Amino acid sequence: MPPMSRFIHLKTRSKGSAPGSLIFVGDIKQEQVRIRVMHFDSNELVEQDCTSVAEAFEFIGKRTMTWINIDGIHDAGIIQEVGSRLEVSSLILEDIMNTEHRPKFEESGSIVFMIIKLLNHSSDDGTTAAEQLSLLIGKGVLVTFQERVGTHFEPVRERIRNTQNKARLIHPDYLAYALLDCAVDNYMEIIATAGRDIESLDQEVIHSPKKETPGSIYHYRTNLNYLHKSIRPMKEICIAFVRSDSPMMQDMTRSYIRDLSEHVEITLEFIEFYQVMIMDLYNMYNASISNRANEIMKTLTIFASVFIPLTFVAGIYGMNFETMPELGWKWGYPYFWVIILLVGSGFLLYFKRRKWF
Repeated sequence: MPPMSRFIHLKTRSKGSAPGSLIFVGDIKQEQVRIRVMHFDSNELVEQDCTSVAEAFEFIGKRTMTWINIDGIHDAGIIQEVGSRLEVSSLILEDIMNTEHRPKFEESGSIVFMIIKLLNHSSDDGTTAAEQLSLLIGKGVLVTFQERVGTHFEPVRERIRNTQNKARLIHPDYLAYALLDCAVDNYMEIIATAGRDIESLDQEVIHSPKKETPGSIYHYRTNLNYLHKSIRPMKEICIAFVRSDSPMMQDMTRSYIRDLSEHVEITLEFIEFYQVMIMDLYNMYNASISNRANEIMKTLTIFASVFIPLTFVAGIYGMNFETMPELGWKWGYPYFWVIILLVGSGFLLYFKRRKWF
């Protein structure tokens, strides 16, 4: 199967199917589905891997918080069972299984649904790949769907394990905010890494441009566009989160989301700054190459201008006419070279005074 485009994937598997059909769209990144549960209140924590959705939903209680994380979203049966237990519409379940869905925020009855993109940066080739995270916020429960097991949310898990008083994390909207905050922090780390690479490329373009430089510029430009495409919708999600009238949302969490929205705005500003910078580098590289070509042409023109009159002089004295008086001179040959040197030096001096080189 040929590699899929980074920017758009065609929904060939779901083509012609009815709305709400649970058909997985994307690349399967983890064959075995894993269901993990963190069930806690202000005093205790239970962390467990479950073999079924039913086993995971047994943990949901009134005064406790249950975080169910499902790694691997290609199993329609599991997605359908989660939707049935939370009374989620089939259209939302269809969005969960479409890994190319645009990030979104939606309220459906007593459930709040979100899709965001998690970014993974490769230090080997400097590219960034996105994977989808879907969140279902219900009463006392947060269900998250990831394409594969990852480490993005380990800081949140560590906070839950190590915090003595987990009262604040008991609210599912706040836990959802904590996950979004981790994702945005990761965005900023990736932008910082890309920024360092672009700034080092800046020095290369200025001091020692290479034939590989245009390829590097195009690579960074494409990666920045991909980052902008993946991160920009997060701003809309934060705005919708703050404006939500859902009973699942607390005023305290809204204040945190407002702060998160500012971080997203800063991230987007950095992306736009580096997009402008990379275009300036491209223009600078082209100007540098053009200047080098002009210098070469100027040098060649100077040499041609010097040797044209010398060739003229040499041509006259190479005609070997018997009636040319200079041919019989004893010092004719030295005189010829004196003329050659005087004419050439005169032209070089003239070019130098005009600052042509």
